[in-house]
Amino acid sequence: MRQYKAVLLMTAVIVSGGPRAWGQTTADEKAVMQVIDRINQAYQQRDVKAYGELITADFVRVTPNGTVFDRGEWLKAVGAPGTERPSPRFDELSVRVYGNAALVTYRSLSTGPDGRAAAPSYLTRVLERQGTQWKLAFAQSTDTEAAAPATVPERPAPPPWSSTTAAEREALAAFRAIQQANRKRDIVSWERLSAPEHTIISATGRMSPAERVAELQASTEDVPVTIERDLRLVIKGNLALVQWRSDTARSLKVLALREGRWQQVLHQTSPIVAAK
Repeated sequence: MRQYKAVLLMTAVIVSGGPRAWGQTTADEKAVMQVIDRINQAYQQRDVKAYGELITADFVRVTPNGTVFDRGEWLKAVGAPGTERPSPRFDELSVRVYGNAALVTYRSLSTGPDGRAAAPSYLTRVLERQGTQWKLAFAQSTDTEAAAPATVPERPAPPPWSSTTAAEREALAAFRAIQQANRKRDIVSWERLSAPEHTIISATGRMSPAERVAELQASTEDVPVTIERDLRLVIKGNLALVQWRSDTARSLKVLALREGRWQQVLHQTSPIVAAK
């Protein structure tokens, strides 16, 4: 599990100051980024067939305004006509492989219609190895400026979810413990339940575990209890994805199974901006 900075332009990768050069990454990391590269190319070219071959049957996409798309809905968005889609450019790239699952995060850089640099956004992708093929299972974006309103109505609430396996129950218990540690500002428990590589993504950017601990220490009151609506937990390899929403945001917490213990490795929030 390594982190490095890079700028990607379709199949080209230029390392910019990261600890490891692209040629020194593992075979799994290379394979994961090749799939990401092909997905980005398919999106840019509106190639629905190619895109569909690279995502799982239960693929979920959360956009910067909190809209949730399933596989079929997102493939329609991929193929929708419109203006030319620019070549993707990224930095702050992190690729981490956890057995048969991979977690990729990066900052997406774009240019506005006037040719000036637009505010960046953060994108998380979770991939699952199915046989010998890596496939994208989940993606969520968070903008660093106000997201545009949704263009489709909010979908009805899904039926209530409940755990059915021991692994789901264990991951859910770890999630509940993390939420409790956050609310009670229990730094010892929070650090025990957090992996060293844990990162937090929000509209203000990235936050490290040390920054989060400092934030908890600076607070003088317990965090109010937030109702976690539409909660879902899905296990992909050695990763558990917990998704839920509040009145104002959609959240993702990714936990990794390491030596029989679940720890958080990513937390991300995207604001919900309803259609006008």
